[in-house]
Amino acid sequence: MSRSKRLIYKKKKKRLLKNRIIFLSSFLFILTFSFLIFTYGNNQKNNNTTSSNPKVVQALSSAKETSTLTLSTAGDIMTHMPQLKAQYDNSSNTYNFDNNFQHVKHILENDDLSIANLETTLAGTSVPYSSYPTFNTPDNIIDSLKYAGIDILSTINNHSFDKGDLGVKRTLDICKEKEIETIGTSNKNENRHIIKEINDISLGIIAFSYGEIINNNKYLNGIKISDGSKDNMNIFDMHDVNKAFNTIKKELDKIRNTDTQIAVLHWGNEYQRTPSKFQKELAQKLCDYGVDIIVGSHPHVVQPVEIIRSKDNYTNTLVIYSLGNFISNQRQELLNTPYTEDGLIVSIELTKDHTKNQTLISSVNCIPTWVNKYKGFNKDVYEIIPIYSKEQLLEINNLPMERLKLSYENTVSQIKTSDIIKVPQNIFEQK
Repeated sequence: MSRSKRLIYKKKKKRLLKNRIIFLSSFLFILTFSFLIFTYGNNQKNNNTTSSNPKVVQALSSAKETSTLTLSTAGDIMTHMPQLKAQYDNSSNTYNFDNNFQHVKHILENDDLSIANLETTLAGTSVPYSSYPTFNTPDNIIDSLKYAGIDILSTINNHSFDKGDLGVKRTLDICKEKEIETIGTSNKNENRHIIKEINDISLGIIAFSYGEIINNNKYLNGIKISDGSKDNMNIFDMHDVNKAFNTIKKELDKIRNTDTQIAVLHWGNEYQRTPSKFQKELAQKLCDYGVDIIVGSHPHVVQPVEIIRSKDNYTNTLVIYSLGNFISNQRQELLNTPYTEDGLIVSIELTKDHTKNQTLISSVNCIPTWVNKYKGFNKDVYEIIPIYSKEQLLEINNLPMERLKLSYENTVSQIKTSDIIKVPQNIFEQK
C-alpha cells in the first residue's frame, strides 16, 4: 500500500471513532435525562399522594414540638368544730363535705394536676374529732377532696403531729386507700418526693414545713416528734435559713433531672400579709438553685404572687408566698380580720419545647376565692366561692356581694401581675 493510501485510511478510521464517541455520548445524555424526568415525576406523584393522605401526614408529624400541662394549687384545708357540726348528717350518722367544694370543682378537676395543703390529721375514731389546737378530722374529708378534683395533698405542716404517730401513719393510709397521693410525710422506706410525667413533661415535687430541730430532735408546735416518725416528716429549721436551705436541697437533688421542680413550703407568720425576711431569703436561695415553682401555706391569708430571678439571671421562679385559706372557720367576726376568709386557686400552665428540651411557665391564672358561711335550714353552710365570673355568681344563692367585692380587692392587690401572671377582670365594675 502506498504512503498516500495509508494516510487516507488512518483519517477515515479516526473519523469513524470520533462519530462513535459522539453517538455514545449522546445516547448516555438522553438516557440520563430520561431517568431524571422519570424520577422527578415519581417523586411529585409520591409527594402529592402524601399531602392528600391524612394518615400519612399524621404519621410524619407525630413527633411533638411542644406539649403543655396545667397545674392548679389551693391553700389550707382546715376543719374547725363549727364546720364538723355543719357537715354532719344526722340521718346517716356520717360526715359529708362535698358542698364545700361544689363551686370550685369544675376548676380543679379540669386541670391536669391539683395540689392542696391538708392542715389536719385523720387519726380515726379511737380519739375524738377535734380542731384547734390539735386537729383530727373524719376520713370523709378525703372523699370530698377527691370529689373536688384534688390529686395530691401536702401532709406536712405544724399540725401534722397533733395526734402523734397514729395521726401521721393513719393519715397516709387513708389517703392511699382513697387514692390521693401525699407529699411531705411518708411511711418508712418510701420516697419523700413525687416524680410524675404528664403530657411528656416531668414534674418533681417536694414538701417541707417549718419546725424546730434541736440536738437531732424535731418539734412541731412545740411537740417533740417521736423517733419512729421524725425521719418520715420533712421539716426544716425555722431559725436558720441556711440550714433550712441545706435540708431542702438534699431532697431537691433527688428530683434534679425533671423538667420542672416544685417546692411546697409551710412557712411564714400567721395572719401577716407580707412575707417574712426568712421567706424572702429562702425563696431566693431556692431560685438560685433552680427551683421553678414555690407554693406557700401557713399564714392563713393571701401573700404576694410574683416571679423572682436568680442572681445569675438564669432561672425565673414563680413564688406563691401564701395561698391563704381554702376552707376554714377563721372568720372576720372571730379574728377581727377579713383576710382569713380569702384564698387563691392558682392555675399554672407549663409548656415544653421538645426541640430545645426546655420547659417554661407560659401562664399563671390567679383566681380569688372566698369562704361563704350562712345559715341553712337548721345549721351553718360553708361554700368556697371562686370570684371570676359574674354569671356564675348570679347562679349562687346567699351571697353578700359587698363582702365578695372586698375579698376580691384584697386578694388581687397581693398579686404582681405581668405578661404571665393574670387576675380575673373586676366583675364588680361590670354593668
